[in-house]
Amino acid sequence: MSIKLFGTVLLAAVLLAGGLLLNGPLTPSFALSPAEQIVPLPPVHLDLPAHDQGDAAGGPAVQGDAARLLSLMNAADAIVTGTVIAEAHALDGNSAVTTLEVRDWLKGGTARYIRIVQSPNAGGSLLCSGESYLLMLRADQAQATDLYRIAGKASEGKFAQQDGRWANDDPLLTTALQAWSQKQPAALVKKLAA
Repeated sequence: MSIKLFGTVLLAAVLLAGGLLLNGPLTPSFALSPAEQIVPLPPVHLDLPAHDQGDAAGGPAVQGDAARLLSLMNAADAIVTGTVIAEAHALDGNSAVTTLEVRDWLKGGTARYIRIVQSPNAGGSLLCSGESYLLMLRADQAQATDLYRIAGKASEGKFAQQDGRWANDDPLLTTALQAWSQKQPAALVKKLAA
């Protein structure tokens, strides 16, 4: 076989293999096709009351789990909805870094992709590839501008999409989020729709 023919066959094999890898069984089902575009909606201002003020309707001060939810929202540098597209775990088992494709920014930045660092030892379950979440995040600017940690103890700021609603590991926070979202403007409720 001549060198030219061998080179042509090798190039064809590489192109074919590359095409299969990009469009074949290794492409995750939640990945975007090249034709799809994410058009971000403009950020919605979360009119959150201060701790010593009444709720947004001017009523009495928020108590219990609703106050805990509002505290998480106020303390968060960012609140996003999105889908995990990649996971990486440190060899020593001390941290996991996931990449989230952001669907909507409810508070904070504008990036399409962000990374979230979690410690398996801190409590709460880790984010899973292919799953959608509503996350209240604290920026980890010391490391990188697109790096965040989930707000609250034991991942209190993590709500997973389950049966068409956002659910927290703590059912009281799930109920508080549902009650809070019913009082919000239609644009925000649309963004929160699971």
